[in-house]
Amino acid sequence: MIEKERHVLIMEQLRSDGFVSVKDLMGKLNASRSSIMRDLIALEEAGLLVREHGGAALPEVREMLSRKKEPAVLLREHVNADQKAMIAEAAAQLVRSGMCIFVDSGSTTASLIPYLRDLDITIVTASVYLLRQISDDMACRVYLTGGQYDAKYDMMMGEYAVQMLENYRFDLAFMSASAIDLKQGEVMVADFGLASMKKQAMKRSAKTVLLADSTKLSQAAPCTYASVTAFDAVYINSNGKQKFPKNFITVEEKKR
Repeated sequence: MIEKERHVLIMEQLRSDGFVSVKDLMGKLNASRSSIMRDLIALEEAGLLVREHGGAALPEVREMLSRKKEPAVLLREHVNADQKAMIAEAAAQLVRSGMCIFVDSGSTTASLIPYLRDLDITIVTASVYLLRQISDDMACRVYLTGGQYDAKYDMMMGEYAVQMLENYRFDLAFMSASAIDLKQGEVMVADFGLASMKKQAMKRSAKTVLLADSTKLSQAAPCTYASVTAFDAVYINSNGKQKFPKNFITVEEKKR
């Protein structure tokens, strides 16, 4: 069987099953392991598949977000709420009384607030949405950055907000993202103004932690603000099949 015939048969099986293993292909195509590996490499370079451990899968179709297409934060509040709460609960264990922390805008990072209610800490944020989650009986102190109010993200933005962050030193910065590209090792946002604030907050923090639900892995956005390896930890819910980098901490759903 010639190479082109193998390529056609590999893609037919891949479209049918969603995944092909090297071992199965060796038997079905009566080819050596080295030949199958060369086939998979060639098909991956052509953008037709993604090689994984022991085989290959169809590439994910990544949705490109823009400021216009990204849903407003109030519309994302109840999307994947259980997963966001699990991620926030796990990440909140990093916080100790006496700390000064930055909490980024976003519905996942705002989910931290119920788990921080009894801690004597200082929270700095640009998120008005997060501010709305603060109750009168919480022990924390909250500082809201200045800047221009952006209704879509329900937060303060702009150069003045970025400049205000220069006055702080954070023990921890809890960051959010619009999308994560593990292949390129990039963390992205849909708005260029957001990227400047995020970079400044990370620069002013001793440690940075990214909170993201696994849907961010199937999206893309136009502005990269950090590399995956720039974070001390990335908290994400397990999607059951993804192999994550070493700094990722997967949160499993609790059995009820």
